[in-house]
Amino acid sequence: MDDKKDLINEIKELWKSNNLTEFDIAPALLDYLELKDLEELKSKILTSLTTLTDEQKEWLKKFKSE
Repeated sequence: MDDKKDLINEIKELWKSNNLTEFDIAPALLDYLELKDLEELKSKILTSLTTLTDEQKEWLKKFKSE
C-alpha cells in the first residue's frame, strides 16, 4: 500500500508542476487500483505532457530557420 501512496504522490507532483487542478483519490478506489494501474496512469500523464499539440507545432515552426 505504501508503494501506491508513493506513486499517487508522484502523480500529484506531476499535476502540480504543470499547474493542473489538484485531485485526490478516495481510499476505497486506492484499495481497488493495482500498482500497475497507477504506473500506467503516471506514464500516460508524462506522455501527454511531452506531446505537442498541432497548434504548438505550428507556433514553433515560426522559429525554424530555412
